[in-house]
Amino acid sequence: MDTHSSDLYKYLVDHALDFTEDWLKFQNLKSGSHYSPDSPTEVLNKIKEQNSNYVKIIAMCLLLSQEESKEVIYNWTRETAAHRSKSNTTLDEVVRNSGVFRRVYWTYVEKFVEESNVNIPLKEVFEWERKINFALDYVLETFTSTFLNILMNRLQAQSTLIKELSTPVISLTSEVGLLPIIGDIDTTRARTILESTLQQSADAHLSMLIIDLSGVVLVDTMVAQQIFHLIDALNLLGVKSVITGIRPEVAQTAIHLGLDFSNIHTENSLERIIADVIQENSEFLHV
Repeated sequence: MDTHSSDLYKYLVDHALDFTEDWLKFQNLKSGSHYSPDSPTEVLNKIKEQNSNYVKIIAMCLLLSQEESKEVIYNWTRETAAHRSKSNTTLDEVVRNSGVFRRVYWTYVEKFVEESNVNIPLKEVFEWERKINFALDYVLETFTSTFLNILMNRLQAQSTLIKELSTPVISLTSEVGLLPIIGDIDTTRARTILESTLQQSADAHLSMLIIDLSGVVLVDTMVAQQIFHLIDALNLLGVKSVITGIRPEVAQTAIHLGLDFSNIHTENSLERIIADVIQENSEFLHV
């Protein structure tokens, strides 16, 4: 560990707060971003704290091996990326601020060299350049990777929730459920409907499921095949299926395509079958 690197480390750590104030002067971003000057006081204080720690972590990398630096950096970026992802901060803002941070950082290295009373070899300055720039590059690499993973996981969770909400099994009684299907059905949605419906039916211990197709304007061979698969799978679970709401144009298309619904229980009125279910349940309760 050479004396000049140790002195530079101490200089950067001692000036971390001043560094952060200089860094903040470059911020002029949209409202809602953690980097914005109009951020709430607690958010701004958190940013200052994180940035000051960032200054110290990069300074620490002057005294560490590359592998040690990577471990320290990853632990910091994982926490910071999670914090940023909860705001309106975008990845392009993060990248921009990475460049700003780098410029300010080298300004402070330059100040240290100018204020030092000793002659610092050029070779040592280039060694600082390699260590500092490696650390800054690795910060950006790990931060963006973690940030994107968090966002992708969040999108996946939201997508899954939307899919589940788009195919809800509504409980009519303790044993009878209703599955209203609305809109177009492609291969992906058909698979989601199959998986979600089976799981919901099993969880609710249903003995009958009413599948309402009144919101479906197009039934092709693929859609019909998925409906058949769903009914077969429900039968294996011991759930009786009833289809209602087949529109006239859908019925004509089914006949034109040669689709055979003869082995499937169909009803032309959702209201009537629900009334029958309620009546049967009412009679059972009064026995």
